[in-house]
Amino acid sequence: MKALRRTVFWQSGAVILCGLVSWVAAGSVAGISSLLGGLVCALPSMLVVLLMHLFRNQQAHPLAIFLYEFIKVSLVILGFFSVALFYKELSWLPFILSAGIVLLSHIFALASRK
Repeated sequence: MKALRRTVFWQSGAVILCGLVSWVAAGSVAGISSLLGGLVCALPSMLVVLLMHLFRNQQAHPLAIFLYEFIKVSLVILGFFSVALFYKELSWLPFILSAGIVLLSHIFALASRK
């Protein structure tokens, strides 16, 4: 469970960092697009960690873990479509780069293990 919280911590940091860098480098539209791209990937991970925390006393059944991951991937896909559909000023490059960085930030969480 500690590793999952560390992953969410790194993902949250990546969202903030990507948003700030995009905002400073390319303006407010790129910054908002970058924040949305990161949040689309980070929020479902936070939800899965919350669900695992709520049901932590129960035995970790492989089907439950599969269900949590299915929910997470479904929410990420729904988030991508929702942002693309409803945010008309979307800047695609910061959006995709931020999403990719947040999705790969678990590598930093694994590297920071003690």
